[in-house]
Amino acid sequence: MCALNQGKLKELEPVFYPKSIAIVGTSQDKHKAGYQYVDGLVSTGFEGKIYPVNTRGGELLGLRVYPTLSAIPGPVDYVIVSIPRQSVLPLLDKCAAKGVKAAQFFTAGFTEANDDIGQNLEREMVKKARQGGFHIIGPNCIGVYCPESRISLGSWVALSKAGSVAFLSQSGGMAISIVEMGLARGIEFSKGVSFGNGSDLDSIDFLEYFAVDPKTEVIGAY
Repeated sequence: MCALNQGKLKELEPVFYPKSIAIVGTSQDKHKAGYQYVDGLVSTGFEGKIYPVNTRGGELLGLRVYPTLSAIPGPVDYVIVSIPRQSVLPLLDKCAAKGVKAAQFFTAGFTEANDDIGQNLEREMVKKARQGGFHIIGPNCIGVYCPESRISLGSWVALSKAGSVAFLSQSGGMAISIVEMGLARGIEFSKGVSFGNGSDLDSIDFLEYFAVDPKTEVIGAY
């Protein structure tokens, strides 16, 4: 494998194979994304560290809830974000200080909202991420699906057995439908991603990764 291909695999390894995940904006409300992401990781048996984060602290699904990302005692590879858009820039500073490798934003209200505030925020997000040396997935996306790592799209869909079919989707709703329809037809997935606005990592990045991923033989894209 050429150096370029090896570089792409190494670059996105923390996205699909994180050793620790923080969920910022967790909630005790079972209908909210901040609960669904934690529940998904717990129920699928993610073997890495799971760190719920909410300023109120407490406990969620048997896990300690940390008041801030900075308060987490160990390293954090991957951050899932479900907080209001006006709070994302200070969080990105904390991600940089923590040495985070990638941050996925379920949070919406950026370029897709077609207002100046959202567009400016998204540009600043990418600027901060690049200065901080980490990647952004999204914003306005549902994130990563990787059966081998025991990572599902929150608890919205079941986890397949690890297979050889990868998919990428701009739409979170379509990503869920792809998994549901695939599972009903016996398709087993290697990896998948909903990348939303694609402000940093976009369809080309994920296509390049899946093309050299030794676990993937077929790529589907929406």
